[in-house]
Amino acid sequence: MKSYAKLPFQFDSARLQQELEVCTQNWTRHFNTAYYSGEWSGIPLRSPQGESHGLSAGHADSRQFADESVLEHLPYTRSVIETINTPKSSVRYLRLTPGSEIKPHKDYDLVFWDGFVRLHIPILTNDQVKFMLNDDLLNMQSGECWFADFSQTHSVENGGKTDRVHLVIDCQVNEWLKALFIENGIIESAEKAPTEMEQYDEGTKKMIIEQLEAQGTEVALQLAAKMKKT
Repeated sequence: MKSYAKLPFQFDSARLQQELEVCTQNWTRHFNTAYYSGEWSGIPLRSPQGESHGLSAGHADSRQFADESVLEHLPYTRSVIETINTPKSSVRYLRLTPGSEIKPHKDYDLVFWDGFVRLHIPILTNDQVKFMLNDDLLNMQSGECWFADFSQTHSVENGGKTDRVHLVIDCQVNEWLKALFIENGIIESAEKAPTEMEQYDEGTKKMIIEQLEAQGTEVALQLAAKMKKT
């Protein structure tokens, strides 16, 4: 499975920017202060019910999500969200102001094989925004729609002089989304979730293999041989 990809949608960035102006007085600073420096803020458009913070994205166990009233005043934005033909959980505008940084971190509950993905649609950006996934720079442009595996290490720096604002949509994986990913080469049609062994990085694999071989038992040696093939 690919770690990231631009999806085959191109939305009208001017209309998205125009509707963003409707609710710019509603920015709320992100509650996860350990994850960023500067100003990272958002506006919830669809949010989990019963959470202590309105900007929360919820989690895999969250069951009830509801549209916020502000979405009634954003008809084009709503149509963009509905283009993604899958059940939605959290939907938010997320803003990173000039000179601000989202530090490297992982969102462990956003795994395609567990049934959840996050999509990003840039509304405002500049050429000094660095959106990194592992060691790769994702060149996201206004109006595009991107998938990334946010269970991997990612970070964002806004080194420009203007805000970076993305429409961020958390989705449940359904047949429509799976077909979209297959059509765009993100997953193979017969691909299955990786095994626990396949999820280890190379350094960890090497260490485990060495420990198994040091044990010298038949079972340990068989498992070491199997790991070498993955």
